Amino acid sequence: MRLVFADHEPHLKPNPRRDHMSGVPELSYSTLDRHGGRVLAPGQVVRTAGQSAPVGTIYRYDRLLVDESVINDAETREKLENAISPTGLWLESQAASSIVAGQGSYRVPVVSAHGDQSAVDAWSLLQRLRTDTSEDSLSEDLLEKVRLEHLMICSKGTPGVSGGEPPLGDPRAFSLGRIPVDMVNPMPVRSRLDGRLRVAILDTGVPTKHPAFDVSDRTEGEDSFVVVDHAFQAKLGEHSDSPAIPLDDPWEGPVHEPTLIGEVASHFGHGTFMTGLLRQMSPDVQVYSLRVVHNDGLAYEHEVIAALHHVADQVEAVRNGDREAFGVDVVVLAMGYVDENPHDEPGGWIGDAVQRLARLGIPVVAAAGNQSSDRPFYPAAFAAYPQTENAAPILSVGALNPNRHIAMFSNEGPWVSCYATGAGLVSTFPCEAKGSRMPDRRAKSTILNRHRESHDPDDFSSGFAVWSGTSFAAPLAAAFLVNAMSEAEIGAVDGAAQASARAHEALKRLKKQLA
Repeated sequence: MRLVFADHEPHLKPNPRRDHMSGVPELSYSTLDRHGGRVLAPGQVVRTAGQSAPVGTIYRYDRLLVDESVINDAETREKLENAISPTGLWLESQAASSIVAGQGSYRVPVVSAHGDQSAVDAWSLLQRLRTDTSEDSLSEDLLEKVRLEHLMICSKGTPGVSGGEPPLGDPRAFSLGRIPVDMVNPMPVRSRLDGRLRVAILDTGVPTKHPAFDVSDRTEGEDSFVVVDHAFQAKLGEHSDSPAIPLDDPWEGPVHEPTLIGEVASHFGHGTFMTGLLRQMSPDVQVYSLRVVHNDGLAYEHEVIAALHHVADQVEAVRNGDREAFGVDVVVLAMGYVDENPHDEPGGWIGDAVQRLARLGIPVVAAAGNQSSDRPFYPAAFAAYPQTENAAPILSVGALNPNRHIAMFSNEGPWVSCYATGAGLVSTFPCEAKGSRMPDRRAKSTILNRHRESHDPDDFSSGFAVWSGTSFAAPLAAAFLVNAMSEAEIGAVDGAAQASARAHEALKRLKKQLA
């Protein structure tokens, strides 16, 4: 396992000649439809006169992210509704709900049409609002509080391919696909500790049973390797506003893609694989697993924001003496999106959530994306933004091949902080995953009551797999960091300043060791 730091401080470098669709993952029509998604292609969308053309992204066409202050203030809300009304659309306020109360919670109204539902398009609506010159036009301040909701995608596997691996000879086949393997080496022994460092992984969750680790709910107070949060998941499910299956449980199917073929879902086991890497590299940590990613690899921006603020709320509660709260020391993210702003100046609130964690002294480690692009991938690219004094680091992580060269699928650019091994890794995978692909050859054994087979490509009953992606480079980088944090020569960590100092000292030590 290797970790290599960039020889410069992360920064954003404008690239006016960049391909406008660079970094936009290719998703099937069925996957987009499942989540109410649409691709913003600059030459095919409404454009505000006098402003630079947008660049490509993926968004939910019938949803808007609206600041809670707009929804809660009757006068401001009425202004927004009056501005929208002439378009034939309206906000279905009864669907607006806050997942996390207090700071950082946002309402997600549904944009509906009086007539033809094909007229519903959040991007077109925003352009109409920005060019409106009537007496009901909105101020710039108010317009800044109404934005697209991006569909975020996990950074695993083969770039540009949804729902499976590319055919042989396809130039996009840059990495080892997900295949079952067996693990020969035993998992490292886990020491008994009173105060473990905790790593939050926001992803697809982990199975309730796996031979490599035990799982408990946070209310049980167990010293298990993985802790889940049924209460948070229930709230996420309660406020679900999507036709896709709600994420109302820490672990749930579907194992298979929603087709008649029965293939294992493209991102099923994604969070389990990430968790297993930490189990191998940092056995003495505890993983706090929050499920915010669907098994087709997509996440909703507002749900990720809610989960980030939920983690931050827990950190603050612990420091305020709440013994029932569940604080963490590092956050790992493997999903992201490219922003439609051509100058790479994303709006919205996911950056606020990441920065809030950093200000609390909690480092955020995020995957740089798998699109073979230099286009900033958020939230990883927030590593290139200036940090407030005493804030913990934000790390954006690209992927290395086992030979230490950058993986062909990995994004890279001046906004990437470091690179860790992300190709050809072996880690844990749900044992229940078994798809419809069959061995090339099969025959009855003449001696044992078994079959003779070629390698079954999607029978994961061993509980382990080989996989590739910057998604998996991120937890490896986090493991290096958290191991160094456990050795940092810092006194009692009881506040943001001490927590941030510990993270920076650990990072400094790592850079010196790996130079």
